[in-house]
Amino acid sequence: TRIKNYSIELWKKLGQPIERVTMLRWGAYFHDIGKLAVPVEILNKIEKLTPEEWEVLKSHTLKGAQMMREHEIEWLRDAAFIVEEHHERYDGKGYPYGLKGEEISLEASIVSVVDSFDAMTTDRVYRSALSIKDAIQEIIQGRGTQFNPTVVDAFLKLLHEQEFKWN
Repeated sequence: TRIKNYSIELWKKLGQPIERVTMLRWGAYFHDIGKLAVPVEILNKIEKLTPEEWEVLKSHTLKGAQMMREHEIEWLRDAAFIVEEHHERYDGKGYPYGLKGEEISLEASIVSVVDSFDAMTTDRVYRSALSIKDAIQEIIQGRGTQFNPTVVDAFLKLLHEQEFKWN
């Protein structure tokens, strides 16, 4: 829910058309639905993933998009591209397609920043959460390489306006 809510706030901050926010809402909400098809041992593994396990984990974007595209509800089908692209990187080194820059939808670029920040500031089985300050530094370091710079700038403004609370 936090990723969905922050994604919507970021969409508004970027001045995007409100009639397209429903698509973003569902793409953000279901961005990791493909992890349902990833074995729990891989999702919860503490040690470094093997190359084979990493490939299985990365497949969650395609599996999730497929689940969405096969759904009977049209607005879920329409949001599948966000699920598919949310691990693409601005520099083209992401997955599953290696999309670069503006080839990546704005919706997926938003979910990428919000999801990454949320992951960094949340305890995981394999590491403790970063502080808000350290997570912000990571986002800034990824500006223009991992993340769309316009989205990063708007995200930082949004965090500032919310007095750096993440809830």
